Amino acid sequence: MRKTPGFYVNAAKRLDLQLARAYEYADRHFKGQNLYLEEMQKNVRYAQAVSSTPNTDMLRRTPPSTLNEGVEPYPKHIVIR
Repeated sequence: MRKTPGFYVNAAKRLDLQLARAYEYADRHFKGQNLYLEEMQKNVRYAQAVSSTPNTDMLRRTPPSTLNEGVEPYPKHIVIR
């Protein structure tokens, strides 16, 4: 999630330079509204909001558990509660 804004910046550069701002055709077709760019920007804002919180409650799915059963992600003696 934290890398999404950087990915968007690079994708936007590619859209502008390598693809010659082809997304502007959508602007003209939809009379100024570009749903593609609007949704990209909305996703970046959402990723920024999610990554700024320490918990994962805002995620729409539960991240997969990658640890084997019985393996703790960190030693219990260093957990501060």
